[in-house]
Amino acid sequence: MARQHTIYRILLASIVVAAIGVGAWALLKDDRIEVQGGGFLRDGEAGFVITSFAYAVGPDAAEAGTCPNGMSKNVVEIFSETPEAARRAGEDDEAYGQRLETGGQASSQLPDGRNMCMFPAVAPLDPHTRQLLDPDAVADGINLDGAVSRSSADIRSRRFDFVSPDGEEGVDNQFWRAVGCNRSYQSDGQSNVYEIGMYAGEWGILISLAGVDDLENDDHVRIGIHASADPLRLSPTRAALEYATYAWDADPALNATTTGRIVDGVLISEPVDVQFHHVTNSMYTVRPLLDARIRATLDASGQLNGILGGYTPVEALYDFQFGYRNARNGDGTPAPEARRLQTSNGSARVLGHTCQGMWQSLHRLADGHPDDGGSFTSISTQYRFEARPAFLVAPELDAESDDA
Repeated sequence: MARQHTIYRILLASIVVAAIGVGAWALLKDDRIEVQGGGFLRDGEAGFVITSFAYAVGPDAAEAGTCPNGMSKNVVEIFSETPEAARRAGEDDEAYGQRLETGGQASSQLPDGRNMCMFPAVAPLDPHTRQLLDPDAVADGINLDGAVSRSSADIRSRRFDFVSPDGEEGVDNQFWRAVGCNRSYQSDGQSNVYEIGMYAGEWGILISLAGVDDLENDDHVRIGIHASADPLRLSPTRAALEYATYAWDADPALNATTTGRIVDGVLISEPVDVQFHHVTNSMYTVRPLLDARIRATLDASGQLNGILGGYTPVEALYDFQFGYRNARNGDGTPAPEARRLQTSNGSARVLGHTCQGMWQSLHRLADGHPDDGGSFTSISTQYRFEARPAFLVAPELDAESDDA
């Protein structure tokens, strides 16, 4: 049974490689490699490697006017507005700048000396963190809960849906509310470079399909979402190559399977919990997504474009995106505290937020998975992705082959 459900068996990969000698593959002008004279779907199965992955967001605040109270501030910007930060007589630019940095760093400490990035739950409220609360703001994404929450009560609660740029209602994307007034998440911001790590070989995501009878309309297909065990294969110009071979990660926690359907060429999956690798400053965490679902256009050339949306546990999102409290080395041991502190505080300084401000916003705007007390523990999060054809190999198939 495992062999029947393994996507693109090693035998198939061997056949394709042999076909190179008779001109079955061609290098295109945009550095894509595709099979000539054959489709990406074989015996109802297909594999894809994600080649573009980023948060699904909305228009920039400056363009849309969605942050009338300004943008979030970092600790140096906050300290610079205090009386203690006033420039002193005879103070040159270098000395003044250093004093602002020192004052900002000091304001990141709790009275007992603990750093707020490591202990955001006990930090005082940060009034300088802004949230995107404009009822007319638009955002990319899909309807995750099947409801349209746009009433006055929803708006007052700050848990109200977006309308997408193409007019679709019910878009659940509370993460964008939390960061939409942060300068680093604007179109030219530094927080929009998540996929650089993917192209550097730090992580990757694979998608598998099986049981596909019709690429236009099919009422039942099997879908796999996997963390890749291999780095993204690149051309000499560092463009992602199609029809490369990838094994998915052997860790069951990094693989998920679900079912779905294809409607008018759009792949729609049922919810499933997934998680992927995440690497920051040589520190390893995971990026989980609960009740994740795909809605993506699947065209005849094998390109898959769309949304992966779901709910991220708030504490996990804070840790992989802002605080790095539980970050680990490559060998699984805890990352040095100094590196975690340097990364969390340095990122906050450069990207224009405070750690406690982001922790507070994520909890305030959370909209999923209420606990026994009714408090929401996850926040709707959406990613826009592009995926291209690939040959996928399950790790257990390698083990069976070794035993043969």
